Amino acid sequence: MTSGVRDVSIVVPTYNERDNVEALCRGLREALEPAWDYEIIFVDDNSPDGTYDVVLRLGEEDPRVRLIRRPGKLGLGSAVSDGFAQAVGAYWVMMDADLSHRPEDLPGLLAQLADADIVVGSRYIPGGGVVNWPLWRRVVSRGASAMGRLIVGLHVRDLTSGFGAFRRDHMERLLPTLSPKGFKLLLEIIAKSGGARVRETPITFVDRRYGKSKASAGEALLFLRLCFELRGKRQGRG
Repeated sequence: MTSGVRDVSIVVPTYNERDNVEALCRGLREALEPAWDYEIIFVDDNSPDGTYDVVLRLGEEDPRVRLIRRPGKLGLGSAVSDGFAQAVGAYWVMMDADLSHRPEDLPGLLAQLADADIVVGSRYIPGGGVVNWPLWRRVVSRGASAMGRLIVGLHVRDLTSGFGAFRRDHMERLLPTLSPKGFKLLLEIIAKSGGARVRETPITFVDRRYGKSKASAGEALLFLRLCFELRGKRQGRG
């Protein structure tokens, strides 16, 4: 590797996640060392619980842990985009801070990038699954992915996944075209990645241990609106 370049940049948006970030860093270290060199970029929206203070302390202990502190709650999608803009790894990853995305699943995503541009951590292919989710969340998540496939014309089974890995050379070209809305950046990335090699690999999604889920009915409506916007753009190119 050249100086200052890491194999993997892991971007983690945070808002009130002080109880989770240290465990996440520990899990990533156990999952990736010694096979992968990596950095973790936490993008914190000025969490009232002081998440950024915990990240700063972790960064003092391990220089691979970095912090981008934003002035307020600006949204998950834009947080990931801001983190990618400062990533130095050859591979880029987005994942949640709440431990619902298991660090031990990450090596499987990274391995698939050997012959893919985008790898989706999928709950809805054989081998994938969800733990501790209520029925209504399962229905909403599966329904949203089905609507995305139907409306936008995509084939990925889990379009609402927040766990993905990407080749830097693909994403650097795509990043200026993104206008992330809400918490489902993956949908826009895939919809705008015509011709990209997209793979899904199974993950087990575990509902958060601490804190409150940020999913909401408003976010679901935003996802649906984005589906129609992206369909119009895809049809316009045709």
